[in-house]
Amino acid sequence: MRFPLNCEVVKMSWKNAPPEVQAYFKNGARTAVYVRAVEPFVVSVTFDDGVTKEYDYTGKFTGILSEIKEPDIFSKVYLDDTHSICWDTSRGHMDFSSDTVYIYGKTVPSAQGNLKQ
Repeated sequence: MRFPLNCEVVKMSWKNAPPEVQAYFKNGARTAVYVRAVEPFVVSVTFDDGVTKEYDYTGKFTGILSEIKEPDIFSKVYLDDTHSICWDTSRGHMDFSSDTVYIYGKTVPSAQGNLKQ
């Protein structure tokens, strides 16, 4: 289940959002249904429309997120019950929006044959 965003925040920021973000939300957000680490700092995410995207997190884990840079932790990526991309660290559950992966990720051949039902 996705939780609605604060409507006032959406109204204020919508006009300034990049065109690709506006198009994504205008067409309806997608739900991540499968995720796996495919190489260091790269995840492959399959969405409910059958599209699979790869997203490179290189350089994105700083500060309290730096623990995710450890290969053993990064490889244990999973989707939680809200379909967010997650890692468990010593600091707790860290989650990231799958919307970013859909908008900015590289489209790759589908991995639907590997879906865990």
